[in-house]
Amino acid sequence: MSTPHSPSRAPAAAAPRGRAVVLAAALVLGLGATAGCTSHGTTPDAAASSSASSSASARDRAGSATDRPSGGAATPDPAATGSSEGSSSERSSAEVLASEILPSQAPGPSGLPVPAAPGPSLTGPLPATGNANGAVVKGFPTTVVPIPEGLTVVSSSVSASGDRLQVGLQASSDAAPADVQAAYVAALSAAGFAVGDSPALPGTTATSFTRGPDGLVLTVTARTGGGTELSVAGTLTTAG
Repeated sequence: MSTPHSPSRAPAAAAPRGRAVVLAAALVLGLGATAGCTSHGTTPDAAASSSASSSASARDRAGSATDRPSGGAATPDPAATGSSEGSSSERSSAEVLASEILPSQAPGPSGLPVPAAPGPSLTGPLPATGNANGAVVKGFPTTVVPIPEGLTVVSSSVSASGDRLQVGLQASSDAAPADVQAAYVAALSAAGFAVGDSPALPGTTATSFTRGPDGLVLTVTARTGGGTELSVAGTLTTAG
């Protein structure tokens, strides 16, 4: 015959198991919270250290702002100021020296003084109007318009009007046209005339000579049988 179980012992055994389950759950929750705090590094000591560092940085920035002059103006550098004043002094000295050396003329396109234009080629009163065949007319300006050695004069003329003198020369030479032309170029360029080309008829060569208000044109042509036929014509002025 079996003995029946006592109903009062079952609730007593279930109570300890229930408390164990509750304690285990609380332990798991506590460990999870501790792990979360550790993983993010928010320990009390670390938080205090971070707060102290932020306060120090704020104090340093405030001190730097107090040390700077108001209005954001930077303190001038004495060395830079001295260099600027020295450069201005050197420029002033150079300008004064240049003004003493260079003549006081209006500057040209290149910044240099424009040279004075050449004056008249002749001086003194002009000769009377005249002409001559086979010879050099009286008053012909041979000091300006040369007559090279070996040149044969065919005719010459002068014509004065005011301060201007028209001159003309017809001549021939046994020299080649290029040699006659070279002789006149050398003589007139040495006298300050600028040399250039001038329009000419076929078979002839024309050369222009200019100096201030004065101008001449030389024309050379090869002569049949050899040699050169030439003419010089132009206008010269006098300074009186």
